[in-house]
Amino acid sequence: MTKRYSLELVIGLPGFVAIFLFAQKGMAVLALLAFWPFLGRKKADERERQLFYKTGNITAVLTLLFCVVFFFFSDYQLNGFRVGDNWLLLAAFSLLVSHGVAGLIIFYNK
Repeated sequence: MTKRYSLELVIGLPGFVAIFLFAQKGMAVLALLAFWPFLGRKKADERERQLFYKTGNITAVLTLLFCVVFFFFSDYQLNGFRVGDNWLLLAAFSLLVSHGVAGLIIFYNK
């Protein structure tokens, strides 16, 4: 599970930078998610499932907070692109980042 969360974090952080630099063209960073199937899966036990669901709940809250921040800064421009025009792309990458961070914190503190 920690490999999955690490991959999400490694894809999410450069994704933010790519969106701020290249706007919609920065969405190409999501192609790196194609490496997910190669991480290998094992059968999760009941405790890992509970931690996974807890991570999902925390991710939902953090992503909502990111979306509120994007709403307040929607009129700002970075590199000639309005933040409000790219809110959905930023929300997608904030989901990856928050899920990766929350998952790594929860699974390291188990």
